[in-house]
Amino acid sequence: MRNRTEVIRYNVKDRGRDFTGVDRDIDIPALVLLINGPLVQESVRKGDIYGYMGHGFREKYGLDLPEAIIDPLSGKTVTLEPAVKTVMIKAYNDGTIEHQQEFLPTAAGRIGWRLYQGKNWGFSSVFYAPPINGKRTPKNYFGMDFVRSPNYDTNRGYDAMLDSTGAGALEGQSFAEEVGAMMDSVDAIMAANEAAAEDISQDYLRQCKLNDDLVGHNAKLLGIISSLKKGQAAGSMLDSTSPALLERGYTFTPGKANAMMDSAAHYMTVPLPGLEEEPEDSKTQEERGLLQKGIALVKNVIGF
Repeated sequence: MRNRTEVIRYNVKDRGRDFTGVDRDIDIPALVLLINGPLVQESVRKGDIYGYMGHGFREKYGLDLPEAIIDPLSGKTVTLEPAVKTVMIKAYNDGTIEHQQEFLPTAAGRIGWRLYQGKNWGFSSVFYAPPINGKRTPKNYFGMDFVRSPNYDTNRGYDAMLDSTGAGALEGQSFAEEVGAMMDSVDAIMAANEAAAEDISQDYLRQCKLNDDLVGHNAKLLGIISSLKKGQAAGSMLDSTSPALLERGYTFTPGKANAMMDSAAHYMTVPLPGLEEEPEDSKTQEERGLLQKGIALVKNVIGF
């Protein structure tokens, strides 16, 4: 999925600021001719116009930035990583500019996209526009940089025309390498945080599933308990015409209950539920003796 802004509109006659930024008298016909002309429009269609995080690279290395520079101290080749590219731009005679930007899948682009989603920062146009007859006259368009405080406050989407009189540059030492390292470091931290958040989300989903399983199992148990209370327990077994299975596997028919209770001999020979004798090897001689005496006493009392 492409991370694109909506179409952003601002007017070069209205910066939306009273005390900050720089006012400029811009040659609007020249601006319209440049932006709507074949050179800029073809470059936009081909995806050749990029913007960066801030104006720092351009102030150091020129408006028309190369793909990479050689750091003068370390001798390393450093890529000047862009953050956005212009995918649409159009100018109108009243000074209105419409444009759309796409954040790139680079470290700078991902950071910029997060800032943009949080409604922070804005876009600043980069033109080569030397003063001619008292007006800043655009001669070339180099893209939109993503900056903290755009000169045109409405150029945010939720410009600052560089004052350089040529596509020259300032010399910097280790500047690009330091910026690139910073971007990579911040992006790596954000990526790690996103991965950690994903792991937490997966663990949470697994816990939710376990909880659902436990709730379902508990509901089944409650259903069984409820059915027993409603008539499937021992109390309701007497009303049934079919044999019922008692504890320890003893089966009796409710219709024979009186006969069973009236016969002392039958009563004494039937193993009572839950009172069966334990295995022989688990009893002591004394326990067996006491049990025999108890049986004899009961037989004597009931006259058996």
